[in-house]
Amino acid sequence: MAPWPVRPAATREDPRLNPECSGMSTSAPLPFASEALNPDGFLVLRPVGDVPELPEDFTCEYANPSAQALLGDSLVGEPFLASRPTWKGLRATWGATRVTGLRSEHLLRWDTGSGVHTLRVRAARARDGTLYVWLSDLSWEVRASVDAMPEQDLLVAALEHLPEAFVALDGQFQVRRVNRAAEQLLGRPREQLEGQLLWGLVEGEPDVPLRQPLLRALVTGQPTEFDTSPGTSQQTLHVTAVPTASGLLLYLKNTSRQHRGEEALRRASALFQAVMQGCPDALYTKNLEGRYTRINAAGAKLMGRQVEEVLGHTDEELWPDEARASMAHDREVLAFRRTLTYEEAQSGRVWLSTKGVLRDEQGQVFGLFGISRDISERKRMEEALRQNEVRLQQALAAASVTLFDLRMPEGLLRWERDAATLLGQEALAPEEPLAALLARVHPEDRLSVAERLHHWTRIPGEVTLDFRVLDTRGGIRRLTLWGRARTEDGRVQRIIGILVDMTRRSPESPAGMVAA
Repeated sequence: MAPWPVRPAATREDPRLNPECSGMSTSAPLPFASEALNPDGFLVLRPVGDVPELPEDFTCEYANPSAQALLGDSLVGEPFLASRPTWKGLRATWGATRVTGLRSEHLLRWDTGSGVHTLRVRAARARDGTLYVWLSDLSWEVRASVDAMPEQDLLVAALEHLPEAFVALDGQFQVRRVNRAAEQLLGRPREQLEGQLLWGLVEGEPDVPLRQPLLRALVTGQPTEFDTSPGTSQQTLHVTAVPTASGLLLYLKNTSRQHRGEEALRRASALFQAVMQGCPDALYTKNLEGRYTRINAAGAKLMGRQVEEVLGHTDEELWPDEARASMAHDREVLAFRRTLTYEEAQSGRVWLSTKGVLRDEQGQVFGLFGISRDISERKRMEEALRQNEVRLQQALAAASVTLFDLRMPEGLLRWERDAATLLGQEALAPEEPLAALLARVHPEDRLSVAERLHHWTRIPGEVTLDFRVLDTRGGIRRLTLWGRARTEDGRVQRIIGILVDMTRRSPESPAGMVAA
C-alpha cells in the first residue's frame, strides 16, 4: 500500500495561516474545509492562561476527521494536554511557536492502548493567536523500515542498545565485539577492546573466580552465572556466560551498588540483632493485630517464656487476666501515631514501657515497637522509702521536731511538714524568706538570733541556737535549732538541721532534751 503523501508544514506566508487572505471567517468551519479532507490530522488549538510563552493548556476549537481517528472523538471544546500526559512536553515548544511565529516539528511516540503510534507533530501560529497543528502518523513507516532491515542488522542493533554490557569472545577468549554499555562499564572505547584478550583487560593477573567459570562454560557448553570482582577492581560484576559454536557471549551487569546496599543492610541487621540480644530490657515488635513479630531473649526471659513461645501470640493469649491495660496502650499508640510511655503491671511485675509506631518507606504504619524495663524492684524500694518517710515524719511530729534547710545566698528557708504546728502557726509555705522567721522571733531575742546567723555565714561548723517565738495567739514557744553549716568555695552556702520545740521540756536538763 502506497503511503500518504507528507504535506509540508505551513510557513508564515501560507494563506491557511492568514484567514484574511482567503476572505473567510475563522468563526465558521469553512476555512478548514480543505483540512477536512486531509489524510493527516489537523487541529486548531487556542491557548489557555495569561503567560503567552507558557500557556496552562490549549483548548481544541477544531479537529478534522483524521485527528479524531487518531486522538478520539471528544476533542472540540476540551483541554487538549490535561488528558494526554505524553503530550505535555510540547507545552513549552508550542508556547515558543506562538511568541516567535516560527514553526516547530517533533516526533512523538504515543501509546493509544491499542498500539504505539509514531507521530510527526508540526505546529504554526495563526494570525488570530490560535495554533494550527498537523499530525502525520508515521507508524507504518517505522514498521516498514524495521521489517526491511536484514536479520543480522537487527541483531546488531538490538545488542548495541542492550542496557547490560555485552562482550563476544572467541574460543581463545579474544574479544570480538562489544556494545556501548560494555565501553562504559570497562572504561575504554571499543577500538581498545575488540581484538584484545579478555585477561588483558583485567587489572593484574586474572583471578580464579573469573577464569574457572568461563573455562567450564566453554568446555561443557552449559551457560553459567556468577558474581566476581575481577583483578584489583572495586566493582562487583554479575556475569552471564552463554557458550556458542565460536566462543562465549558474556552479559555483564555492574552490581556494586546492590552489593554495597546488601552489605550495609547485613551490617545494620547484625548491629540490630546485637543490640536486641545484648539489651537487658525487653525489646519487641508487634503487627497491627497485636501479635509479637520479634522479641529478644531477655524480653522472653522476663516474661518467663522462650522466644518461640511468645512469637505469633498476643498479650491476651499470653496472660489473659492482665492484658487489658497493655492492649489499651497499644491501641492508643496506633491511634495517636506517636511514642508514649506507660507503667504496666503483668504477672506480679511492674513494667516501664515505651511504645511507638513502625512505618514503611511510604510512611504507612505496619506495627509498633516496644521497650519495656522491669521496675518491680525499684517500685518496691520506692514504696519502702515512702513508708520510711511516713514513719520518720510521724516520729518527728511526735517528738515536736521538724527539719529545715536554710540557703544562705538566697536567704530562703525550706520547711518539712508539721513545721507550722511546731511554730504555732495556722499554715506555712513550704519555702519562705528568712525574714519571715525572724519576724516571729520574740523581740528580745530577734537581734541576737540575726547576729548569730550572720556569724555562721562566715564561720562553718556546728550550729546551736536557743530562742523564743510568738505564736498566732500571742503565746511564747521556746525553740532550739541544731544544724551544720555547709560550705562551697570557702563560703557557707547552707545550714541544714532540726528545730525542736522545747516549750514543755525541762530547761535544766539539756541531755534530757536531746534524748527526747
